[in-house]
Amino acid sequence: MPSRNKVTDTADYVCKAAPEAQTILTTLDQQVRTELPTFTPKIKWNLPFYEQESHYVSIAAYKVHVSLSVSVDLPETLLTAATTAGYATGQKRLNIGLNQAVPTALVHAILALLK
Repeated sequence: MPSRNKVTDTADYVCKAAPEAQTILTTLDQQVRTELPTFTPKIKWNLPFYEQESHYVSIAAYKVHVSLSVSVDLPETLLTAATTAGYATGQKRLNIGLNQAVPTALVHAILALLK
């Protein structure tokens, strides 16, 4: 597995990400900080994390997408809504293609699971 660039904070991570991912990362960072203001931002494994007790959110840029990962399983309704809208998902993540808009309503619903 390739090593990640060392970063000091989320802003540094965004600056070092591919230009195509920077807008998505910035939008997700702002939405997480706004909707989960009590979560503490930190860097773990050279990725932006936001934590409160046993819950976390992380964002990560990859070659063709950005992932939003959370500490809870996404319910089937959200997984179906995401795939219907054209977004890839996993048990605890939403992938946003670099050519896709950030689905802010869907991200809002995912973040609401952590409140």
